[in-house]
Amino acid sequence: MMFRMKERVTISVEPETLEIARAEVERGRAPNLSAAIERLVRKEARHQSIREAIRMWEEEFGAIKEEERAWARRELMKAWSEISSSTRER
Repeated sequence: MMFRMKERVTISVEPETLEIARAEVERGRAPNLSAAIERLVRKEARHQSIREAIRMWEEEFGAIKEEERAWARRELMKAWSEISSSTRER
């Protein structure tokens, strides 16, 4: 196992945001509050990357039709469920 140094920071968040992170811990999706916040930030980064890829695709090839978006959502959900059932996210 590779040990990585983490940096300690202090942040201020809205109470509702903190509740979202606490719910991640309660559901067992993260071992503690720090891990929950890191998980949620990384998730948002992945989503932003996908939005950027879509923007670039549409810029070059035109708008993606709703039926194509629906197909892609189904495929992504299927892939995520297969991944999450076989591995645990850290």
